[in-house]
Amino acid sequence: MTMKFKDHIESPDDKIEKFIMNLDGKIEYLKTQFNLYFTGELRIPPESEREDLEKMVRDILFSPHKSSRAKLLIQNLASKFSLYNNMWKKRLNEIESGVSPLTRKPRAYDEKEEPAPVEIPEETFDISLNREDSFDKFYDKYNQLMKKDAGDETQKEKIINSLKTKLIGQNLIDARVSLAIDKGKIKLKIKK
Repeated sequence: MTMKFKDHIESPDDKIEKFIMNLDGKIEYLKTQFNLYFTGELRIPPESEREDLEKMVRDILFSPHKSSRAKLLIQNLASKFSLYNNMWKKRLNEIESGVSPLTRKPRAYDEKEEPAPVEIPEETFDISLNREDSFDKFYDKYNQLMKKDAGDETQKEKIINSLKTKLIGQNLIDARVSLAIDKGKIKLKIKK
């Protein structure tokens, strides 16, 4: 980052554009360095590089002798740098103030507070492909566990047909089916 824009003020527009592209590459490199720091892979933030780059962007922004194209490229570059610079400063302030996850120590596994699971006993039904009423009883219990009303006929057909498909897939006509709730989801077990 020892390049200075002042060496290129009297140069043609193509040299100015190359200098702008070089600065854009330095912004991308600095972005990578800050990302490495924020993920904990670098121990020290690249502050001196950021300050050097900030000076270079300021120098090129306030320099005379620019074409319209160069002015547009410089404005885009300055906006990009400003966006990243503000983000980096904000994250650094969060780390210093202790708000950032980088400064928090992970708690031990046994310190985690997890809600106690609500134990709902397993319900078991005898189901037969020859008895349609056995599927109605199963669906009624399913709705009780899910705390739903039994009014939706398409949902009822879908669930019952799904169960019938599983029975046929396992070559079962009669089976014992158990229902239980585990972590908010219905668990279904089919036994011979």
